[in-house]
Amino acid sequence: MTNLFEADGLEMRFSGQTLFSGLSFAFGPGVVALMGQNGAGKSTLLSLLAGVQPPQAGRIRIGGADLMDAPRRARAHVAWVPDESVAYDFMSGDEFLRMVLALRGQADAPALPGLFQGLGLEQHVHKRFEAMSLGTRKKFMLAAGLASEANVVLMDEPTNGIDAAAKGYLLEVFRRESNRRLFLFSTHDGEAVARSGAQVFSLDRAGEVQPA
Repeated sequence: MTNLFEADGLEMRFSGQTLFSGLSFAFGPGVVALMGQNGAGKSTLLSLLAGVQPPQAGRIRIGGADLMDAPRRARAHVAWVPDESVAYDFMSGDEFLRMVLALRGQADAPALPGLFQGLGLEQHVHKRFEAMSLGTRKKFMLAAGLASEANVVLMDEPTNGIDAAAKGYLLEVFRRESNRRLFLFSTHDGEAVARSGAQVFSLDRAGEVQPA
């Protein structure tokens, strides 16, 4: 199996506390759930893997490209879905998605109509973010990530705040596309892990990692 994502010797410390040290792993296509206690460093790890911030030590390779030496080439392989909305309040859902696609250099996104229907977004496309519920905002973040052409999709707590129908559709996408893409997501949702057939990657407070 070809590795889509490789990390070697990652380290992060905050205020004298080690979140993780010497962290190494590699994943090919599939579904991987990053789990651990609150404060174990799950969101921090995902932000490193997405290139939002650099690790204090270690290397990350995405699609064979080194995130430090060839950042644009590495980031082209990654879609990042944070837990909270990053859209401006004055934007409509359609404007936000078009902006994200433009930043990624995508002329269009054939998957969007299906994502709108599956996530229940059809009636919200032209609504401003300031008028949306938190769950609807979250679903636009998910749509932006899933509509990308990236073969690595990183998600922070993707099932938080969305309804059961949208959650079922999201997990269906994970299963359907796991033969060609890597979905790596942090979660406390054991049901989502079971239903998606995810491999569990456990990050505990001591910085130890136990793939299961």
